[in-house]
Amino acid sequence: MSPQRAWLESDQTKHCNTGAQLKLSPEESAHVVRSLRARRGDTLILINGEGLLAEGKLLSADGDGAVVEVMRMRTSPRPTPEIYVAQGMPKGGTMDDLVRNVCEAGATGVIPLETARCELKLDEDRARTKLVRWHQQAVEACKQSGNPWLGIITPPKHFSVWIENLPPRAAGELRLLGSLDLDACSVRDIDFKSAQKIIWLIGPEGDLSPAEHEAARIAGFIPVSLGPTVLRAENAALACVAITNALAR
Repeated sequence: MSPQRAWLESDQTKHCNTGAQLKLSPEESAHVVRSLRARRGDTLILINGEGLLAEGKLLSADGDGAVVEVMRMRTSPRPTPEIYVAQGMPKGGTMDDLVRNVCEAGATGVIPLETARCELKLDEDRARTKLVRWHQQAVEACKQSGNPWLGIITPPKHFSVWIENLPPRAAGELRLLGSLDLDACSVRDIDFKSAQKIIWLIGPEGDLSPAEHEAARIAGFIPVSLGPTVLRAENAALACVAITNALAR
């Protein structure tokens, strides 16, 4: 059975050295002790979302302030290529699941987009609340998957603003558009191995509008077919990250 994983806050990371005794936050302590049912002497893997992997032993199974002794530690390099998912926001809680799933699969970041056919419309207050929720989903994805690098979730943007402000495509950058167009190339024809950064653009339910498709092409996005069937938005996003990881390494 693999060790359970716990999250270290930024202010705790600077004190994370071999032999150090760290007190987990009340929220993380409750999760480790009450939800995961960890007991004194159990092994925990501590992560901070910035590459740190520290193996520790639970000294105190206190649900309000568990204490972990650090036994050994290492820093994991940031994975390459960096994989970003620019996602037309699907409705309901689907975006929550999408963020968690692609971050578990190793996405570097998620860019939520409000597109012409989005059913999810966010005012400033709701956007702020959603961003906090999505960040927490990314943290949970790190703990679930053991990915030591936290996926960065940007504040939601309108598609037109985002696409117009994209800088020129850099060397080693791939821009890919999940597409149902007849001229879309096969994902097998993409050279993932030479890329350092990949941005996947995925539409919401109902896909991107024709104008948005054209704007994406002008910005250097290559239409790519993910297969013979039409995938739901959340499944398409996960497929893109999984395919990239499989073919880039």
